[in-house]
Amino acid sequence: MKIEHGRREVWQHAAEANMQDVIKKIAAIFDIDDIAIFTPGKLTYLKNKPVKYKRIRPFEADVYLDPATGELLAKKE
Repeated sequence: MKIEHGRREVWQHAAEANMQDVIKKIAAIFDIDDIAIFTPGKLTYLKNKPVKYKRIRPFEADVYLDPATGELLAKKE
């Protein structure tokens, strides 16, 4: 994977991903301090490299939440 950082590199990557117009519209409304763009095979960021994290899904295993009663029940196999 190609990893680059800096204003020029982010703007070039945004052009490659056809995101320049969207970023301009967002920047007109919000103050953008940092940005990172990820496409397959390429990552560019302005200031801080994105941190990789692991998503936790607590109810994915052997229990489920019953929407009618709100109870935590064991899954039936």
